[in-house]
This record gives sequence, structure tokens and C-alpha cells, in this order.
Amino acid sequence: MSYPVRARSPRLSLLVVALGLVAMPACKKKGKGGSNPEQTKEQLEAKISEAKKAAKASELVVQANKDLEVGRYVSAMKKAQEALAAEPNDADAYAVFGAAHWRAGDPEASTESFRKSLEIDPKNFGGGIGLGNSLQSKGQFAEAAKVQEGFIKDDPKQLRPHVVQMWSHYALHDYDAAAKSLDEIFKVMPNDDPSLPLMQSTQAFVRPFVGKGPLMQVKGTTGSSDANASHEVGLKYSGATIAGEFAQVVFLESQNVTVLDTELAAKLKLPSLGKFKAPGAKEDSQIVLIPSIKFGDLSLENVPAMVQPLDAFAGIGERPGLVLGRYAMHALGAITFDFPKRALTIAKDAPAKAPDGFVELPLFFATNNVIHAPVVPIKINGSDYRFFAYFGGFGPASVTVARKQYLKSGALPRAVANPEDAEYGRKMVLIDSLDIGGTVVKGLGGLVLVKEPPDENLAGLLVATGFEIGGYVNLALLANWKVTYALAAGKVFVDVDG
Repeated sequence: MSYPVRARSPRLSLLVVALGLVAMPACKKKGKGGSNPEQTKEQLEAKISEAKKAAKASELVVQANKDLEVGRYVSAMKKAQEALAAEPNDADAYAVFGAAHWRAGDPEASTESFRKSLEIDPKNFGGGIGLGNSLQSKGQFAEAAKVQEGFIKDDPKQLRPHVVQMWSHYALHDYDAAAKSLDEIFKVMPNDDPSLPLMQSTQAFVRPFVGKGPLMQVKGTTGSSDANASHEVGLKYSGATIAGEFAQVVFLESQNVTVLDTELAAKLKLPSLGKFKAPGAKEDSQIVLIPSIKFGDLSLENVPAMVQPLDAFAGIGERPGLVLGRYAMHALGAITFDFPKRALTIAKDAPAKAPDGFVELPLFFATNNVIHAPVVPIKINGSDYRFFAYFGGFGPASVTVARKQYLKSGALPRAVANPEDAEYGRKMVLIDSLDIGGTVVKGLGGLVLVKEPPDENLAGLLVATGFEIGGYVNLALLANWKVTYALAAGKVFVDVDG
């Protein structure tokens, strides 16, 4: 998904930033004054040398952008490095470097590069948009919104800063602010922009909640319930009391909205606040405000939701009453699934450090603000090669790895020859070891996805988010562990001993 923007710099016409979005950095300020007639020959030669280096860096940045446009992120990364070798304080080169790291599936390096770009030039447009997107992937929505303020002040007609800021307000359930950002978006968004229907749909959902805040309020310190996992459909769920009625709640961080089942909605008789059509939906959905969702002694109150039939989630054994998406989970400080003991604990605040027996991992989201893929860094088979895997997949094996990442982890090509499942391109393997947060788990059943693209899901996520995911750590494995999600902290904690 890309958004047209007005070019800010002739040297960098297209910067493919994080999440595959297009943006342009701001122009560098020109120096004042003319040449000094008393300059020595050495000073002139030094200036000429610096000018040549700057020109070389500029050309390399342009070439790197062209590489990014066609997905050649390795080449783009090398050219950005060459540009920085020639001109170490080139903000544009750091912005390209950040975009290439995102495409390579390295969100930490991406964030660092975008920050460096803004340290050099606080008005670098590509760096600002890229950093905003990168921060959103880590759940740091307030900072992502703040980064955009200067760009909006400098030029309110630029679209991308408004979009980044709107999604941050939306994620934080500040729908009053999100509605204002949407107003600004519609002032500058072209009628033929492919994301216009999404913005209109978002506006239709947000408007009914303006003035009804504060939303997503947590009451209580901790609460508990049961914890369950369905390996077949890759869903984790628990019981809860929804506006006075007990029902099953599915925790699904891969979507961005809370969904109340039509049957439960009819039983609760919640007033409709309006209608909206979700992206890709054929029919309108009602919009409601759920007064409370209680997990023991803790409740989540004033929860915006859409109403849809949840019969597609009946694979958990019964039809759930509610699906909590990423942003609802973000409002809860910590959600701990003790799968071996089938126990759920929810805390208002995230832990300051890893609890005893747990290891800490960064939890990122490869996202386009509609699709959300939770990813964590892993290593396999004793290799130093690190890649990001979808955390909580629904494959039948403990770990599923794309062929590229499997070979980079030290396996030989013959190890993935003659796959048992030739139709879907899946080769059964033994994962000798899985390094997750520095803890090593040995002897796991694995699958290698030998085709390119590896499977439809990973291919779709790459197109949608511009982020390469190298496989899955499946719920079949997580179901043996204790797992604490702390989305607002951008972390997940795991106890592999259960």
C-alpha cells in the first residue's frame, strides 16, 4: 500500500520506507554567503573533495531507492552503506538504510537508522515517516504521533504525517484526536488514492465514539480466568463476563478491532451507535460500546466494538462471544497464558523485568495498520544467524521455517530436497535447537517451506507490510509454555519449562 506525497527533495524522488510506504525526505538547508576570495589552494581542494563525496553519496542514495522500489533490499543496503562511507552525516542515506533494514526483516536496525537520520536532520521527511511506522510496530504509538508534529506544522498539506498520526491515535483509542486527523487527511488525500476507502471506513467506525471517552479503561490490578489453546486453528482463548454474560473470548493480536458476536449482541441488547463497512466486507456492521469485559477481578471498560457473526471461530469448540484484537490487548499491561495449567492472569501494568523463570524477547508487529503479524527473533540449529518468525502460528509442527532462512542457518540444499508434501512444498525436519531469547530448546519437530514464496500467508504479509518473515513459532509449541504478552511495552516473556 503506498501513498502519493509531494516531493521534498530532487535528490531523492522516492524513498520506500518501513511497511512498504512511499515518502520523501526534506531538502537540506543551503549554506549562506558566497565563496571566500582569500581561500588557500588547499582549502579549495578540500571543498571540491567534499563536494565530490556529497555528489557520490547523493547518486548512491538515488540508486538505492531504485533498488528498494523493485524489492532489491540487499543491494539497497550496500549502496546506502557506500553513501555513508562517502558522507557519514547523510540523513537521506540513513533513511534509505532504515527502509532496507525493515524490508530485510530487522526492525531494530530499521528504528536505529531512522533515528540517526533525524538526529542529523530533524526535518528529514523519509526519516520521520519511517521512524513513525517503526515505532508503531513496537507499540510506541504516543511517540510515533509526536514525531509527526513537526512535519505537520511545517507543511499541513503533506499526507503521510497525518496518516501516521491518525493510526497512532486510533491505536491508543483517542478517537477524538483520530477524528481530527481524519478530517485533515480528507483535505489532502486525492480522490483516486487506493487507501481512500480504508480511511472512509475508519472514519465511519471512529465517529460514533467521539465524545464518549475515555475508552478502553482498565479497572482493577489483576484478574484471572482459564486459558485454552486450539492447535488446529491457532487460537488462544479464555472465559470472561461480557456486559454481564459469560462467554469465550479469543485473543487475536493479528487484527485491529474488537468484534462482538451477533448472537451475544442480540442477547445484551446494546444500543447501536451506527454502522460501518469493514475493508473487504460485503455488508455493514453495527457499532456498539461494550460497558465491561471482566476477567475475574479486572475489567476492561468502555470497549469500542463492531458486531459480526463469529461462527468462523467455532473451531475452539464453541462459538465465542468476543474477539479481542491487538489494540484491546495493548490496553492491558500484561496477559499471561499458563497453558500447562490452563490458567490466565491479566495485569493492569506490564512487568518491569522478566518474571522469575521467564526470558524476555522484543515483540514487533509487521503491520500495515490493518493486518498485524506478531514477530520475535529466533535462531535455530546452533547458528548465529537471526531472523524473525511469526509468534503463534497454527502449523502442525513446533517450528516452521522458510527455505531461505533454513539454509542461512547452516543446512545444505540437499537437506530440503524431495519434500514429503510436494503439493504445498513442506519438508519434515528435526530442529536440533531453537534459541528464543537466549534460552535453547532442543529436539523439535519442524517443517521447512521449500517453495518461493514459502506459503500464501508469508507472501501476503510481505506484500502488505514490506517485512520479510522467515517462519513460524507455532501455537503447538507455545501451548507447552507460559507466555506473557506485554504489547504496550513491545515485549513478550516466555517460560519454556512451563
